[in-house]
Amino acid sequence: MYNKMVKKPQVGRGNMSLDFKLFEKINQFAGQSNLLDQLVLLFSTYGPIMFGLVFVWLWFSKSGNKYENRQIVLLAITITVIVLGANKIIEMIYFRPRPFVTHAVHLLSDKSDLDPSFPSNHSAGSFALAFALFWKRRKIGTVLLVFAVCMALSRIFVGVHYPLDVLAGAVIAFLVTYIVMSKSRYLEPLYNKIIHIFSKK
Repeated sequence: MYNKMVKKPQVGRGNMSLDFKLFEKINQFAGQSNLLDQLVLLFSTYGPIMFGLVFVWLWFSKSGNKYENRQIVLLAITITVIVLGANKIIEMIYFRPRPFVTHAVHLLSDKSDLDPSFPSNHSAGSFALAFALFWKRRKIGTVLLVFAVCMALSRIFVGVHYPLDVLAGAVIAFLVTYIVMSKSRYLEPLYNKIIHIFSKK
């Protein structure tokens, strides 16, 4: 497992932002337990696959209303694509270096120095899927929201994002979810066609 303490020139401790102080509070636990490091890194890296599998299950699920299930899946995909697209636009306008570029951190990932830190795509994507599901199915959506929070914390733990990065991802995901859900009636004709095509198979 990739695991090292990256030492970089730091700003004076009196000048450190609250964002970095919160980062330190979480990242300090990395490197203390090999088992914990591996579990968090595994979730941080492959957690999005788990989120995706929830929606694959929902698409093919025979419980509940089949049409509603598939509409939720399509809404979630729409929201996630828009969220990640918005992130890319922000990254092109504003580049924030990863924490390990300018600070001494416990780094458990081999992320490139050239990758932008703000906003967090992992966090944004996870919250996009979680909010989409929560909007329609509160119980299972709440579970996914808890996992989304864990995803956000894991990205800080492994040393690749600041708290503000993951918070921004969550906020962007919420705003896009709100807009898409409030305008979902305009998307229904397209979704109906897609669902109809797959229903034939």
